[in-house]
Amino acid sequence: MPSDIVVSLDLDDTFVTDNRLERTVALARLDALAAEHDTRYDRAAAEFSIDEFLTSERDTDRGTDTFIAWFYERFARAGRSAVNAANGYRAAVLAAAADHITAIPGACETLAELERLTIPHAMLTNGWSPLQEEKARLIGFQGPVFVSERIGARKPAPAAFARLSEHFVVPFEQIWHVGDNARADCGGAKGVGITTVWFDRQGETYPRDVPAPDYVVHSQAELLALLREAYAKPG
Repeated sequence: MPSDIVVSLDLDDTFVTDNRLERTVALARLDALAAEHDTRYDRAAAEFSIDEFLTSERDTDRGTDTFIAWFYERFARAGRSAVNAANGYRAAVLAAAADHITAIPGACETLAELERLTIPHAMLTNGWSPLQEEKARLIGFQGPVFVSERIGARKPAPAAFARLSEHFVVPFEQIWHVGDNARADCGGAKGVGITTVWFDRQGETYPRDVPAPDYVVHSQAELLALLREAYAKPG
């Protein structure tokens, strides 16, 4: 019989790219606020601030809503208008998602093959809901999408990976997790006994202080071949 593996998939930079969606929306709305209030601001400082937040936000508990409200007030000095703009930020990002989200080359083929082989699979992603669910939907993914904000746990926390074990009712040893973030994906999954696949699309250097992944792939084509091979092994 084929292997009875369960596959967990990271979303951002593994299956989708969002082409700086959140950044683009944040800066566009900041420009509108600044123009409305006739405020000049340091564009370079604003870009640095939003980039720093979006880089760190996936790995911390800093709230998107709180930061965006601060961001608009800090640079546009718009008072109540900044709060109103922040309240509408998530909706604006969702409205713009279809114009920004694209699948990583080969991602749709991998998902189709997982369906064809009837390999149980789910997305496990850090970020906010419902944006991450919408990203998955836009590339045609119809399975479970476990988002850190919704499940109350962020990778690399063991509790995030425990959600997979609970959902599929399988031990960690039966799960394979694929992701591009060495610490959040591979380090976290390895820590609970999950088989790890590092999706190294950019040719990066793997951190020495993170347990080595079980496998390394550089493209969706390589990932698909690996999953086919794993599935074909006797369970």
